[in-house]
Amino acid sequence: MEKTKVGEVMTKDVITFKPGDKISHVIETFRNKKISGAPVVDGRRVVGVISEADIIKLDSPVELPEVEINPLNPFAIYEIYSFWNAVKNVPEELRRRHELLLNGYVKDVMSKKPVTISPDASISEAAKIMRKNDFNRLPVVDKGKLVGIIARQDIISVLASKAE
Repeated sequence: MEKTKVGEVMTKDVITFKPGDKISHVIETFRNKKISGAPVVDGRRVVGVISEADIIKLDSPVELPEVEINPLNPFAIYEIYSFWNAVKNVPEELRRRHELLLNGYVKDVMSKKPVTISPDASISEAAKIMRKNDFNRLPVVDKGKLVGIIARQDIISVLASKAE
C-alpha cells in the first residue's frame, strides 16, 4: 500500500460544485449519483468541500447551553437571563436553517478550508489524513488544480486486490 500512489487509483472524472450552486441541487446530485460529498471549485481551483454532514447540520436540533441554576446564588438571575436569550433565539435559528436548505448556496455551508492531497502521495498517506480528520474523501490537486478525488472505497479496493 505504501508504494501505490494516489494518482494511480483516484477517480479522474470528479463531480464538483460551485460556491453559487443551490444546496437543493447538491442534495439532488448526491441522491442521483449516490455520493456523499464533493469538492467545491472556482474554475479548477478547490475552494471547499461539501458533504452530507454539512447539509445534515442544517436539519439537526439547535443546541442550548447547559445551565445549572443555584437558587441561593444572588447572581442566578444572570444565568436564567442567558438561558432565556438562547431559548428565545431557537425559532429564528430554525427558520434560518430551513431557509438555507430551501434556498441557500453551497458557499453558505461548505467546509472552506479544504484538505487536499497530491497525486504523487501514497495511498497510505491519504488513509492517514482521512482517518485523522474523519474524511471520506480527499480532493487530489496538482499545481493548484483539481485532477481527481480519492475516497476510502478506492483505498479499500486496493487492499482487497492485494489480499487476493
